[in-house]
Amino acid sequence: MKAGEDELNRTFWTTFKLWGKLSSFYSVMLKGLPHGADVEINELKETGEEMYKNGQLGNFLTDPSKVEDFYAIIESQMEQTHQRIKTEAKNALDAAAIVYAHGILDASAYGYLEVLSLASPKSFETYIGKRHVCLSDVGSKSYEQLYKEKIDDFMKKTVEKNSLIYKLDKLHEITKPTNTLINPSNKYDRDRLDKFDKIRHDIVHGNDWSRYSIDFIKESFYWNILNFYLLRLVVHKTGLKLSQEGGNRYLLGL
Repeated sequence: MKAGEDELNRTFWTTFKLWGKLSSFYSVMLKGLPHGADVEINELKETGEEMYKNGQLGNFLTDPSKVEDFYAIIESQMEQTHQRIKTEAKNALDAAAIVYAHGILDASAYGYLEVLSLASPKSFETYIGKRHVCLSDVGSKSYEQLYKEKIDDFMKKTVEKNSLIYKLDKLHEITKPTNTLINPSNKYDRDRLDKFDKIRHDIVHGNDWSRYSIDFIKESFYWNILNFYLLRLVVHKTGLKLSQEGGNRYLLGL
């Protein structure tokens, strides 16, 4: 087996499988959302009615005699609340899908860089050529060993810890594609992916994830075909190929 071939198969087939799992997860959750919102609003109505009837609702008011007016306002807002629950639940689902998708894309980009580090190590000379080497290692290790160690160090300490867009930029710097079309209708869009990278950051580190909403079918299709595009870049650079054995192992678990 050629250097990097197993990693190529692992990266492609695992990514392919994970996109399928994310699509199934999203579809199931989306179909269950209307029913869940109905259950939630009914529980709120039942709780409000019970608190009104047993007098607990009036205890929250400075003037308990106005409890009927207050309860009438609550009832009038239920439809609006119902819609808000559905909207916020959908946005929460979209936010979760963005975070999951980002994780898949990030791992995929890193995996393809790993393939390049194994199959085309000379391509990394620009990134590791000026890194320091301990004098004690020079006498005990070969040039190939030291070179590999520096690549491994660069991958673990720099690439893995960096952003998704950083990894994608490095893939393009190394493979130098002349054609960034993914298919007749889509091309590699760095700005789109950079925005996606920043949205994921805002969701994870911000406090307003409920405002994000996406066209999941459209976006997930683009995320999925990126896997084929990145595969093409790496295959063109290295000459490696997918194998049926790799599909059996990483996709089917055989």
